[in-house]
Amino acid sequence: MSKLDIETLISQYGDILTSFFHHMSDMFFLMSVEESESEGLQFRYVLMNPAAMQVAKLTEEAYGKRIEDVYPEGKASVLNRMYKKAVLSGAPIHYTSEGEVIGESILSPVYNKDGVCTHVFSVTRDITERKQLESKLEHMAYHDVLTGLPNRRLLYIHLHNALAAAKANKDMVAVLFLDCDHFKQINDTWGHNTGDQFLQLLGARLSSCVREGDTVARLGGDEFVIILTSLQNQQQVEKVSNRIIRALQEPWILEGHTFHSTTSIGIALYPTTSSDADQLLTHADKALYLAKASGRNQFRFYQAE
Repeated sequence: MSKLDIETLISQYGDILTSFFHHMSDMFFLMSVEESESEGLQFRYVLMNPAAMQVAKLTEEAYGKRIEDVYPEGKASVLNRMYKKAVLSGAPIHYTSEGEVIGESILSPVYNKDGVCTHVFSVTRDITERKQLESKLEHMAYHDVLTGLPNRRLLYIHLHNALAAAKANKDMVAVLFLDCDHFKQINDTWGHNTGDQFLQLLGARLSSCVREGDTVARLGGDEFVIILTSLQNQQQVEKVSNRIIRALQEPWILEGHTFHSTTSIGIALYPTTSSDADQLLTHADKALYLAKASGRNQFRFYQAE
């Protein structure tokens, strides 16, 4: 028997093949290839292991049936396109499917002794957990653990993107640097657990004060930075800053405690103050100290000395 005679191998040793792949955690599919002038390439189910049947929600009743016989048009079209690519390429191809289950597949065309592709052998590995972990780690790398807001790294990315867009559209960008007035008293009076909950609610209140395209980031402690984009004038920044101050003046109720808190805000503008991301943050930070030195619970724009 020729080692390339897959049809003979299946007919004589199909049960052994099925037993061999039975305990594989990876999904195994063997599809036969048919070609007609009217229908083109078509694929029928020949063998599957239990892992494949479970994920694909198929049984041995699918054997001998075409992909379009067992799946709706949309899914069948995707699978047919994937298998056709393997046949036409003449070499193994890699394919990653998205959805409820994320599968990483290798599809290998199988040829008979005459050099005709008669089957496609597919092995799919479920990488859903791996992708979810990668996504979680990526999110943690760019977001603050406590509040879920962008951290310093993502803040810089958003700021650079905002400046590039503003330069192209001739818009203004505002960088607001703020912290809570006397935040230490909250931790000292009611404990760090209450302080953490306060910071989480603070992040939510700040986010409610800006538009969807703006950025609210936490640098650490009670320090937050807001990026306002697509601005036309300074009055728009003043309007948002006043909204933030009023929102944070509303009573806070945490774990049965009711208290009040205010914020001070320092503001730097592009292109008025600077066109550099680091300088804008530095200038906004200096303006914050001016706001605190002037009595707190207010905002100040950076002014060059």
